[in-house]
Amino acid sequence: MYRLTTWMWLLVLSLGANAEIITHDVTLAKGLSVSELRLIFSRQRLFWPDGSSIRVFILPPDSQQHRQFCTESLGVFPYVLQRQWDRLVYSGTAERPEIVASPDQMRRRVMETPGSIGYVPDETTAKDTAHESH
Repeated sequence: MYRLTTWMWLLVLSLGANAEIITHDVTLAKGLSVSELRLIFSRQRLFWPDGSSIRVFILPPDSQQHRQFCTESLGVFPYVLQRQWDRLVYSGTAERPEIVASPDQMRRRVMETPGSIGYVPDETTAKDTAHESH
């Protein structure tokens, strides 16, 4: 389940059956727990252990894929993350995650951006969801 490319390493974590966590570099994501991922995606952890900045990418907040990732993988409702980001931005301590339009764009942006992390829907779950909607 691991996919190694020249610039990016995909880390597949068992966070529920709906998402794969992807990172720019294998050394940055090694051994991340669900708790650590929750801190990263809520923007409460801003730096990797090596001191480099964490760049977070998410799918559109109103998308089904984002809602599933939040609830099933992180164990938090999307509106809770949104409120957390709003507080951090208002206080000047962090920025919101960058929103990308699609899983393909997510892969591309994570591959291009050092220190980045994101998620893509698991292919089997995405197919099941697409099949159910028809």
